[in-house]
Amino acid sequence: MVTDKIKAEYVKIINTIWNGTMQFNSIESIDDRVIRLMDQVLTQIRDGSKAMIGVHATFEIFYMNYYGSWAEVLKEAKDTLNKHAEDWIAVLRGNLQYKIVVDRVALSYKSPVQIALYEAAEVI
Repeated sequence: MVTDKIKAEYVKIINTIWNGTMQFNSIESIDDRVIRLMDQVLTQIRDGSKAMIGVHATFEIFYMNYYGSWAEVLKEAKDTLNKHAEDWIAVLRGNLQYKIVVDRVALSYKSPVQIALYEAAEVI
């Protein structure tokens, strides 16, 4: 069984991906079908961006700053990894090459997710 806390995370993710435009996006409307669709959305975004995000993080660590020692480089690498993991979709949307991946997947799944939310809210 999916808890309300997990459903709240799905609500946040839906708001992030579709910029708050999805109707009936609430904890009550997050059912198994919505979760299944959102898992597909997130998988496609991850698969479409994983090669690029590693390159971006590496470039940011090694070439955007000067470091006095390798210990500083390693600390920056850890901090950068944490930063990228904390708000994954926002990081992707903040860079043009990643934004294209998120936007393509969002466009492909907007109607199916919206219909699933309508059905879960018993609107249709």
